[in-house]
Parts: sequence; C-alpha cells; structure tokens
Amino acid sequence: MASRNEVYAAIDSERAYQESRWNPSTTTSGGNHSLSEWAAYMEDYLGEMKHLLARNARQTIYPEALNIMRKVTAMGVKSMEQHGAPRREGF
Repeated sequence: MASRNEVYAAIDSERAYQESRWNPSTTTSGGNHSLSEWAAYMEDYLGEMKHLLARNARQTIYPEALNIMRKVTAMGVKSMEQHGAPRREGF
C-alpha cells in the first residue's frame, strides 16, 4: 500500500522523467499530442501491462506492472496539462 502523497510523488517523478525525454529539444512534437494520440499511447501500454499480468505470477510481475501504471497515469496527467483538467463538481 502507498499513501496518496507517495502516489503523487511517484507520478511527479514520472512526469519529470517524461519531460526530460520528450521535449522540444528531443522530439519534433515537443511532447505535445492530441487527446486521441494520448489515448492510443495509454491503451498500448495498458495492453502491455494486461499481457504481462495474464502470463506471470503476481508476486513476480507486480513491480513491472506498477511501473507501467505509473507511466500511464503520468501520460494522463500530461494530456490534461495540455488540454485542460476539469474538476469533478462537488469535491
């Protein structure tokens, strides 16, 4: 288990990594994509995670699967940074 603060710290570390890898100096897109592109990238990584989880024992594959979850979650954060982050009403 992890606290919400630990989860957000993990996402922030992934975002920092992503910004170091995918920026105007390293790619023609500058790390910017349409929502459709973000959805496709995220779906691809989630498919990879499901594939790993379906074929490996939980105790051995969870660390790798959680790395993918962190990556996908951070992709969602980046997509909202680019396209907007609507809040849930009432919370």
